[in-house]
Amino acid sequence: RQPAAVPHRPRGQCAPMPLGFFAAAAAQSDLSDAWPTVDCGALLADDGGGLADDGGSLAANGGGCLAANGGGKSARGAALASLRSALETRGFFYCSNLDALMDADYIASVYEFSRRAHALPADVKRRFARPRGGYSGSDAGVEELAYEAGTTSAVRAWDYARENNSSQGFWFRNRYPDFSPPFEEFIGDLFARQQRLAVALLEGLAEMLGLERDAFSRHLRDGAELGTVRLLRYPKAEAAAAVPDVGIGAHTDFEAFTLMHQSAAGLQLRAVGEGAGWEDAPVRPAEFVVI
Repeated sequence: RQPAAVPHRPRGQCAPMPLGFFAAAAAQSDLSDAWPTVDCGALLADDGGGLADDGGSLAANGGGCLAANGGGKSARGAALASLRSALETRGFFYCSNLDALMDADYIASVYEFSRRAHALPADVKRRFARPRGGYSGSDAGVEELAYEAGTTSAVRAWDYARENNSSQGFWFRNRYPDFSPPFEEFIGDLFARQQRLAVALLEGLAEMLGLERDAFSRHLRDGAELGTVRLLRYPKAEAAAAVPDVGIGAHTDFEAFTLMHQSAAGLQLRAVGEGAGWEDAPVRPAEFVVI
């Protein structure tokens, strides 16, 4: 889901939980920052009766309302101003103050789950490779699209989407090897947390544009759980490879927006505006990149 067409080319290990989640304190954006930050915790705060995915208030692990540090309408207004500035001047931002939804320990557990899943033997991965399963990678004979001529995309991925996402079945199916905890249980929980942030961001975008708060988020009602979780791994590139390995070639995602978490440098973004060049996105362990 992408509010601005931001070309990007990841290189390094990302777990785009395409939705973001933790920071110790609310961060007020420096609107002149080349890498702007938006207080997404303020957008999650239930201070105006926004859409909740369970018909009630937005809650993490049944723990009541998600409240931003120092919340309230002033914090929300500041977050919306930061959001507008970031999208108009850069086309992307970092999402902070999400500890109530996903804290550092939870994110570490996702990376550990991903590490173990990617360490499975190649013969197991081949049995669950796309389109009959949720895995893709050269070690299973199913490579990511090469977006740039003369390159190869070496990224490997375990993908998950809700079964009622009609487009998902054409790409892959939620079939996974035996694992502990089970893939669909663990990644399904991650998806549900992501969905909460997706709703908050869509409502923020609507308010920013002067629309009804649920102008976009209403389309996530009635089981319309769109989106995909991708647990990505970028193998070390071989310097002597015959075809250049770029991890994933330069491309623009087709969704409304994408959220990515990085554990290593390598992601590059190109800002909006004529003549903008590629820039290395800094690794911020407590924040997620939103494009």
